[in-house]
Amino acid sequence: STASIARAGAMELHANMARALDDDKRKKDINDAKLRAVSQRVDYDQFCNMVAGAHLKPVRPIDREGGGGFDYFVLPADTPAEARRAPRPTPVLAPRTTASGLKVPKTGLEFHRAWRRQCRAHTQRLEYLRLVDPALIPVLFQAEFEPDVFGGIVHTLRAAAEPCPEDEAAVAAAMASGDTAALEGALLAAEWAAMLPEVNKFALALEFAQDEHQEDVRALFRKLAALAASPWRRADLPPRLRDRVRSALDRAELARAAATYGCGTEAA
Repeated sequence: STASIARAGAMELHANMARALDDDKRKKDINDAKLRAVSQRVDYDQFCNMVAGAHLKPVRPIDREGGGGFDYFVLPADTPAEARRAPRPTPVLAPRTTASGLKVPKTGLEFHRAWRRQCRAHTQRLEYLRLVDPALIPVLFQAEFEPDVFGGIVHTLRAAAEPCPEDEAAVAAAMASGDTAALEGALLAAEWAAMLPEVNKFALALEFAQDEHQEDVRALFRKLAALAASPWRRADLPPRLRDRVRSALDRAELARAAATYGCGTEAA
């Protein structure tokens, strides 16, 4: 009957809304855990543990006078059966190894060693950068951050961002074909560029970087500024990419980041 169809539609809508709200909360919890880990300057393993446990609920203190035992644990709220049936993606960090044998570095020393010994080609360097969550960059480079490695990173980021199209027709063609690889390279570059100034020895590495790498920085921010004004920000992208575009290619944030590199006027 019409009433049954309406009830079924309402239940499905309720289930979809519950899933969407739960997914949004999970994303917020994970992002908050990353920011908390960075502010506390924890090591890699502690960072992973904090992110993995982002969804856990706190436990209330037990009232010793009133007793209560296990009644004081806070259990997750129940969700409708329809919402529980749909599988939810489990947030994970980047894989610990790549096809070429590169592993996620746990310390700056490991990163420097692998960067110099195993990452000779651009594709290897880009593959290595993809292994590192940008939010982890200040933690990773707590102790070591050499000017030559900084220079190699910004050169790789510039090369990763350059292929991303800026004009309306090229963006439309990429969207029509579903090819977002160039965009994802540019987003990686923007996310790394935004977090590198949070590294302890960033100012020293920037000051002693070679002239060619200083030009890489300027060219990178010119490209990112152009992308921030491009149709990508209005494109009908999948949610995961749409959120990254809005965050990484925000004009005000890019201008602030560029200023820390000493090229604010060029990227504004």
